[in-house]
Amino acid sequence: MSTFSDELGRLRKGRGIMAADLQQRLGPTLRAMASIDDHCSPAETWRRLAGFLSDLAAKLPGDLRLALTAALALSPEWQLQFLEDRMELLAERLQRDVRTARRRVDEAMAAAEQAVSGPEPPGSDYAPEGWYLGRFGTKLHLEGSQPIAIEERTIVATVDDLDEVLVSTSVPRCEPRVDRPHNANFALLYGGTLARQEQSSATYFRYFIRLPRPLACNESHKFGVSIAIPPGQRMNPRYAFKPLRRCDEFDLRIKFGNAPRGVWELTGLPQGMVDDYTADDSAVLPDSDGEIHLSYRYLRVGLVYGARWENLAAA
Repeated sequence: MSTFSDELGRLRKGRGIMAADLQQRLGPTLRAMASIDDHCSPAETWRRLAGFLSDLAAKLPGDLRLALTAALALSPEWQLQFLEDRMELLAERLQRDVRTARRRVDEAMAAAEQAVSGPEPPGSDYAPEGWYLGRFGTKLHLEGSQPIAIEERTIVATVDDLDEVLVSTSVPRCEPRVDRPHNANFALLYGGTLARQEQSSATYFRYFIRLPRPLACNESHKFGVSIAIPPGQRMNPRYAFKPLRRCDEFDLRIKFGNAPRGVWELTGLPQGMVDDYTADDSAVLPDSDGEIHLSYRYLRVGLVYGARWENLAAA
C-alpha cells in the first residue's frame, strides 16, 4: 500500500513537481489530499498540487520548510533538472554538507507526514496515550568502568490532567547464556517520583514516573533519569532508540573510553538490521575527545535511531 511519505519520495526525483509526467507519478494519497481527480488537466493538477504542498511546507520549521521546498522544487529558484543539484544548493544554503542536506529532507518529509496525519492511534500497555516526546536527549558515558546513560526527556501532554508517564528501556544481552543475572540500575534524577517499576521480560524494563503535578493539554515537562549497566555485566555495543510514540527530537552524545574499532550511525533502520549494520556511508569518526554527537528530528515510530560500535577487543 502506498503511503504519504512514499509518494513524496517518488515525487522529489528528477524535476520534482515540474516533471513532465507529474500526473502519472502522483499516488492516490497525494491526489486525495490535493483534491486532484481524473478530470483535472495537467495545468490544474500542477496548480492544486503546488498549492497543497506549499501550504504544507509553510507549517514546518524554517530549515525543514526550506528542505521540503528544495526537494520538491516548489519555487522557481529550486526548479533544477536533477535532485542532486537541488541538494547541493540546499547544502550551500544550510552551510552544511550534502549528506546533512539529504537528512534535512528526510526530516522534512517525516514532519510533513506528521502534519497531515490524523489523531494518534489508541495507546497500549507499552505505549500509553496522553503524551509525546518533544525532545529526548542522552549522554552515554563509556569512558568509566560502568557504562551509564544520562537521559533527559521533555514530554508534551495531549490530554488534561496527565499525572504519570512511562520510561521503557531494553538492555540486550551480549552472551547467549541466560542463567547469568541481567539487570539495569535505574535512578530518577529530577522532575518526578518513581511510582513503580517492573521487568516485563529478561531484558525489558519499565519505570512509571509520577509527575510533580498534573499537566494540562499541550503543557510540557522535563525530567531526567540515569540508567547504568551493573558491575560485571557486559554491555551490548550499541545505543538504539526505537520510538513507540511521536518524538520530535532525539539528541545523542556518546563519550568513548578506548577508541572503538568502528562506529556506525543508525538512522531510521528496522530493528533486525541494528546488531550488524556497517554501511560505509553510516560510519562516524569520534572527535579528538573520543565523542560523537548525533541528532534527529521527527522520528518515524517503530524505526531505530542511534549508534553501534565495535571495540578493539572484539576485533
